[in-house]
Amino acid sequence: MLHQKLSEKYSDYPHGTPKTHNLKEETPVVSERKIAACGLIISCLVISYKIFIIYGSTIENIFLEQKLVTYNVITKDGNEMLMYSWKTAVRYSNLWLPALCGFLSSYFTWIMVYLDSNIPGVQPPSPLSPNKYRVQSGHTFHLNYVFAIIVGVLVFSYMYLRGISLQY
Repeated sequence: MLHQKLSEKYSDYPHGTPKTHNLKEETPVVSERKIAACGLIISCLVISYKIFIIYGSTIENIFLEQKLVTYNVITKDGNEMLMYSWKTAVRYSNLWLPALCGFLSSYFTWIMVYLDSNIPGVQPPSPLSPNKYRVQSGHTFHLNYVFAIIVGVLVFSYMYLRGISLQY
């Protein structure tokens, strides 16, 4: 009797009662977002293909045929190319070597201060921490982190003034 009443009540449903309705049998619906993403990808591919067809030779000249040195030097001996690059790097090493050492010493000092704090980034807060942590501590900046930057500047200025560079 109960079965008969339920079957009459849910006779309109194609799959029986709502509890026995299987969701896996429904076909997936394509959303507007998926269609828009596919359209964007296809249009980008078409535009990039057209640009490559129109400006292909110019693009190849820019990326593939830049002559840093003559082909004679390269074909004569690969060693000469390496020597040319090394001489160029050594020539400007009085500036980039102190800058690199200053940056690395500042970075490592910053990391040591950051990891040595009670709660890294929170107590004491770094200048890159969110504003709520800086307000909690009551200070706008901490000398610990300023010290890390000062170390990098001092290393750079010492090496630059002493003329420390690579020698050839």
